[in-house]
Amino acid sequence: MKKILPLFLTFLFFSCAEDDVDTMKLQSVYTEIEITNCQSMSFNITSQFGTGSFTCSGNNYTFTTNTYQASVIENTSFIYQLSIVPSSYNFTSCIDIVTKVYHNNSLYETRNYSIGPPPLTCSETYGVSEMYSIIAD
Repeated sequence: MKKILPLFLTFLFFSCAEDDVDTMKLQSVYTEIEITNCQSMSFNITSQFGTGSFTCSGNNYTFTTNTYQASVIENTSFIYQLSIVPSSYNFTSCIDIVTKVYHNNSLYETRNYSIGPPPLTCSETYGVSEMYSIIAD
């Protein structure tokens, strides 16, 4: 009996341990792009959702990208890339762009840009190219 008891206790201890399993969770990301002073220009967009384009009309214009979805291990980071480039560079003044990235339908981050080629003195020259490292929740 004394020899069986340690074996039984060892078996009991390991059989009660929780499995160390990574949990995959579906993550969704999209971007709302607000453009001011767009000068009726067309823009090309590239991201994990694919590529697209839109033509900005009026002084204030808002475009929402398609939603990117991925299954990611919970509490690990994943990359979301975004590129916004005008299809031509016939600027008369800087174009202001605000990007609002949403993760699982909650605002993740807002960034502001002002684009335009030289000799304009905008903060960005030819477009926006960003990378976000987002923690899966």
